[in-house]
Amino acid sequence: MTYKRFAGKEVSAVGFGCMRFKREEYQKDPEICADLIVKAVEMGVNYIDTAPGYCDNMSETIVGRALARIKGEKPYVSTKCGLWMADRASSARNRVEQSLKTLGVDKIDFYNMWCIKNMDEYRQMTRKDGNYWGILKAKEEGLIGHICCTAHADGETIKAIVEDGKVDGVTLGYNALNFAYRRAGVKTCHDRGLGVVVMNPLGGGVIPQYADRFGFIKSSPEESVVTAALRFLIGQPEISVALPGISSLTELEECVAAADNVTPVTEERLTAMTKLLGEKLNTLCTGCSYCDECPSGVPIPRLMEAYNSYLLSDEKSAIERRLSDHWSLSPSEAAACTQCGACEKLCTQKLPIIERLQEICG
Repeated sequence: MTYKRFAGKEVSAVGFGCMRFKREEYQKDPEICADLIVKAVEMGVNYIDTAPGYCDNMSETIVGRALARIKGEKPYVSTKCGLWMADRASSARNRVEQSLKTLGVDKIDFYNMWCIKNMDEYRQMTRKDGNYWGILKAKEEGLIGHICCTAHADGETIKAIVEDGKVDGVTLGYNALNFAYRRAGVKTCHDRGLGVVVMNPLGGGVIPQYADRFGFIKSSPEESVVTAALRFLIGQPEISVALPGISSLTELEECVAAADNVTPVTEERLTAMTKLLGEKLNTLCTGCSYCDECPSGVPIPRLMEAYNSYLLSDEKSAIERRLSDHWSLSPSEAAACTQCGACEKLCTQKLPIIERLQEICG
């Protein structure tokens, strides 16, 4: 396992994202999922990321169960609080207490202001009596090690957050598909001495799903695209942790293997990779599902996932096949869209969702 520096700590270059546990497993027995975390720690993973709300509000509970079983040195734990959960210092402080209790720990190593999409939201977080001040109070009391944030924002917003000096690290979407468009934000964080954790390192599952299409990521024929995509990230000096969502032992083993024998990624390779990427690949939906709050009940994440098939294959019929074979849905589901725009406001990538829904059902 390769380790890197993050806020003075040695963290595993591959972390464990606790967002994608299998529902049928954690509903049957959360210990099935806790087993994976324990195994990951035994394999050298020491950065665990969770949040209230993940996995039907079960993720922190699963992590807590795993931590209780780990003997010796515990892994570093990261969790979060968003504006929809707390709107002032006191309520954010209460959220910290709730996470401490659920996780069964005395201190949370990395606590994040969650899902900042623009400067207005950052200002809400950090205004007088905003969430930040409740989190800071918890840190001063020794309940939090480092204050960080997760950002689904453009480079200028990330730069402004970093320059404000309130966070020790930033978690942001960054992978082999979109790195050319987001590298400036990553470099800004690193140059300011902040840790950089990358979510969606596999493009929300798009990279392994279309392994043949993304073979150009591989540096040797023996590599899998998952291994190659993770090594491409952790080989960059700016990246502290690559954070794949893990839901099986096979996935865990593949991700951990990627953190061995890592070759530094040179500027020459980054330039070469940039030339291989087209604008189309940067418009793929990464499947974060933040848009899944349609007032009309349109299953937007599934429709956007199916639209990826069209972008990758250039065959419009691929949408219908994907919807039918994978989700048992019809393109007609998109016709219920009223164009209210709620989904596009929530989209972390600012994709033209309404336009795509029209294409799907058109």
